[in-house]
Amino acid sequence: MESTPAHLAPSPTDPWRLPVFCLAAASVLALTLQLTNGTLREDSLRGLTLCLGLSLFAVVGPGLRRPWTWAEPVLALLVGVALLLQLQALLSDYPAASLRLNGPWPFAPFHERLATAALVSGALLVGPERLRQVGVPVLLGVYLLLGGWILRHAPAPHIDVFVFQVQGADELLRGGNPFAMTFPNIYGHSLWYGDGLVKDGRLLFGFPYPPLSLLFATLGRALAGDPRYAQLMATALAAGFMAYARGGRLGAGAAALYLLTPRGFFVLEQSWTEPFLVMLLSASIFCALRFPRALPYVFGLMLAVKQHTVFLVPLAFLLVPEPRRLWGLLWRAGATALLVSLPFALPDVKAFFHSVVALHVHQPFRTESLSYLAAWVVRGHPPPPLWIPFVAVAVVLGLSLWRAPRSPSGFAAAAALTYATFFAFNKQAFCNYYYFVVATLCVAVASARLPSSEVAGR
Repeated sequence: MESTPAHLAPSPTDPWRLPVFCLAAASVLALTLQLTNGTLREDSLRGLTLCLGLSLFAVVGPGLRRPWTWAEPVLALLVGVALLLQLQALLSDYPAASLRLNGPWPFAPFHERLATAALVSGALLVGPERLRQVGVPVLLGVYLLLGGWILRHAPAPHIDVFVFQVQGADELLRGGNPFAMTFPNIYGHSLWYGDGLVKDGRLLFGFPYPPLSLLFATLGRALAGDPRYAQLMATALAAGFMAYARGGRLGAGAAALYLLTPRGFFVLEQSWTEPFLVMLLSASIFCALRFPRALPYVFGLMLAVKQHTVFLVPLAFLLVPEPRRLWGLLWRAGATALLVSLPFALPDVKAFFHSVVALHVHQPFRTESLSYLAAWVVRGHPPPPLWIPFVAVAVVLGLSLWRAPRSPSGFAAAAALTYATFFAFNKQAFCNYYYFVVATLCVAVASARLPSSEVAGR
């Protein structure tokens, strides 16, 4: 019998508690976002607190090292229960906010495809491996049909992010500099922007996301006329990476759980860029398990797609099997991130820094955010210091590096805990922020290797 490759070998530090509690945290947070679209309310704040507690226990709680040969079937059952809860949420409310529908049964096509996705997901959880080889691509195809239906019936959501991506992509296709342009203020007020950033109906900043995000959006705009089609494809690819990272029922189930996250279609409709980050994080985990030589470069692309990915750098320690390999991973990843970013920054460094960095530092406090700081202010207290989320993240990073399993699953679980903490104590935190946390928890479940009798006897 062939030996298992080192990067695929089960880790004795991957106890069953990690996928169990990550699954619970993902389900709780996904259903919490359904309550208020990720805005502040007492029940949504309680859901966020429960998610944080479950995530913390997944990363730093005590584990059972003894064999548990029936853990995967039990976890598959739990995934099935979570999927049923999500499907119920999808059927009980609008899947998105800007749909333009006509006719007596406008949701019939969506619900028919949703039923197909549910049946395929169930088959993935209970069927043999040969069925999963066919079922996973079918599930991804059905999701693309669901997402395409959403985009066709919500062609122009009233949100600035959509404007940024459409006009930024058009500017790039014309040969201009999207980071030095301005945008129309579609809201007619300046409450959601920093001081001095609105004048004469224009937003005085350029494309507010890193260049790699712009490139993805431009690809969707150029090929399909809508940048959100790039996000649709990114979501499907992320699920594919989840399903095939470890394989088996758990991987396929976690991918289905991610695709059918109730507010996932809302995130897609609103043109938020988190799907790009989820795709690259899932690809990084996939490479860590299947193609470790590609990991530094995919990890570097992940660092280049959002501003806050800097928190993933110290957690890279959990991705490499040996500490001496950490430097090789980081310098290659850093070089990759610079390679895709500098060509867009160098033509106008000042404009680039203003749009991609300074703009976000000066964003105003949002009292409707799903965060503890917003709840504090709503109760009549003055806004707290802005260093609080960074201190909270430093504590969580320290705990994660001390206690988290040194494995791709441990990395994903620690990343989910880190970002859930950062958003929960931040001045702005909305549905798309926590959607990334849900996705990262699903990645942790998909990449977990459960202890078995065979492993324990080695």
